[in-house]
Amino acid sequence: MAKRLLVGKPNNEDYGLYVSKSGTDIVDGSNNLTSRDNLQFDSEVGIGSLNLKNYGQGLLGVPGNDLSSGTSIGASDTSAVITHNLGFVPFVIVQWCFQSDISGGVASKMYPANLYWESETKLQIGSNFENNRYTKGGVTFAVTNSTLTITNNFIGQLKIGYDSTGETSRAYSGGVAVGYAYLIFDLQGA
Repeated sequence: MAKRLLVGKPNNEDYGLYVSKSGTDIVDGSNNLTSRDNLQFDSEVGIGSLNLKNYGQGLLGVPGNDLSSGTSIGASDTSAVITHNLGFVPFVIVQWCFQSDISGGVASKMYPANLYWESETKLQIGSNFENNRYTKGGVTFAVTNSTLTITNNFIGQLKIGYDSTGETSRAYSGGVAVGYAYLIFDLQGA
């Protein structure tokens, strides 16, 4: 049985947590790490020696809006579908930024792709006028056995005005484009 776990200070390196791949000893007889390629986890590099299978970046345009369908804005959100065909749901990291955060091809800020919101506000003005506002935003992602889908939800805001005779006005504003970056690892995700 292999000795796979080390909590301590191998060689002349910093203290850390090290886990070797199955069937591989973590250290040799002199307490030296056998090889960083044999590590499944290395706390010094954060995510260890994970096998990176795919990576990339791109831009997602301003999501379309379907103003004719009442409150169902965002029916045509802009998405990127990345095919990985690993046969299992892999561990992924997805981040995004506003297109305005990109200068010279480099993002000055990045945000995790788990932020999403949707809201509806109804405002009654007097007895004859009502104003409804629908908003949607954020960037989300979904992973399957074969694909990673990244979706821009920054649809903006739809404002609909009503009076006693029905709808009187409709306006859309505020959708934004985003940039995204992703890493797909050869490790099963949760």
